[in-house]
Amino acid sequence: MLEPAPRLLDVGCSAGWLADYALALGVDTYVGLDTSISEQLDSTNVKFIAGSALTLPFGDQTFDAVCLFDVIEHLPRGSERAALIEAHRVLRRGGRLYLSTPHASLIHTLLDPAWFFGHRHYRRATIRSMFISTGFTVERLFVAGGVVECLEYLRLMFYKHLLHGPAPPLPIVAKLVTQSHGRDHATGMTVFAVASQARQRE
Repeated sequence: MLEPAPRLLDVGCSAGWLADYALALGVDTYVGLDTSISEQLDSTNVKFIAGSALTLPFGDQTFDAVCLFDVIEHLPRGSERAALIEAHRVLRRGGRLYLSTPHASLIHTLLDPAWFFGHRHYRRATIRSMFISTGFTVERLFVAGGVVECLEYLRLMFYKHLLHGPAPPLPIVAKLVTQSHGRDHATGMTVFAVASQARQRE
């Protein structure tokens, strides 16, 4: 979904996995933000900052693009709109917000063991409503990933949390997952959205 941009903010960046991809795509400056940054990874075009999605430590209209990939479902319940308002504030007019979050389809919800412990899932209509109410114009909204990706997610979680190691690669599964992202799925695993900062909030 990403497009080239002068300055991109990656909220909830974790270890900064998106940085190399963003720079290769044409992003000039990547800024990663997470609640804690374990080591100094800054370079000429990459900077990491500790902070919260709910109180971004940046001035108004600082960035051309903001990413919230798998973030809002981890925020305190009811604070999702506050995070979108902050993203709106730091975006220049016309800047883009990229978001992904688990989809509230019945099959994926039941296949996500974390859901039983509070991991939230969202419907398309809910995401659209949150965007509109916080001053964004929705450009793209779709669901990707099918049953194969749900099962692959379970396999990865099994290795990570029970065996404490990486799952061995399965090329055929990776190919099927990639193919599942080529079309919209009624029962897919993840909601993806692209929205633009169409106006300044009053």
